[in-house]
Amino acid sequence: MSQILESSEKNKQLIEEDEVVILPDVDNSELIARYNLSLVGKIFNKERHNVEALIALLPRHNIWDVEGRARGVDLGNHRFQFDFDLEADLLKVLCKCPFHFNKWLFALERWALHVGESFPNTITFWVCATGIPTHYWMDPIFRTLGKRLGLVGKIDAKAAKFQVEINGDQPLKFSLRAQIPSGEIVPVSFEYVNLFRWCHNCHLISHEAENCQKKENKDCWLKKQVGSRVVSLGRKA
Repeated sequence: MSQILESSEKNKQLIEEDEVVILPDVDNSELIARYNLSLVGKIFNKERHNVEALIALLPRHNIWDVEGRARGVDLGNHRFQFDFDLEADLLKVLCKCPFHFNKWLFALERWALHVGESFPNTITFWVCATGIPTHYWMDPIFRTLGKRLGLVGKIDAKAAKFQVEINGDQPLKFSLRAQIPSGEIVPVSFEYVNLFRWCHNCHLISHEAENCQKKENKDCWLKKQVGSRVVSLGRKA
């Protein structure tokens, strides 16, 4: 792990030291118009996902049902793009959120003029909230709760759930405490519909607990503490 981090830092330093190439001003209006029927995706679990396999499988009848009417391309850096022939197909695919491949989540957003490593990174979930008394099951209540997770969309107050767009690069939030209008503070828990794999330790969707770097660091710290305790006891003896 240390060798990988060291190599990454060296590559970053080399890039920063390179001179900046000024690219020509071009008329790209035709490309922009073409990409208005495109979706851009990003995988979060970089070890388990294969972009080429994802591009080949997603358009199939039993998944997106757009085979022959959508073309995928690997953009590199764990990103990909699908270009559609029909707006109806593009919208049909967007309605299938949240998006999974082998039960791992990936982001998929409509193409937009952008520059930056963070795009795309949003995932839309239906979230069920538990802990709010039934006589407070109203839109404003769930909208306020949802804002603590991300951008709130549709709300189904009768079912105590709401749709929210979250940042897939940030840890998921599964609980909080809320003060209801009566003044009482209640614990509230969240269940993300169709969330299959994530880290139960740090709550990121990019890995599972056994591969959690945060857990590894914690385990190393505990081992050092135990080791120091054993040495200390040995000296006393």
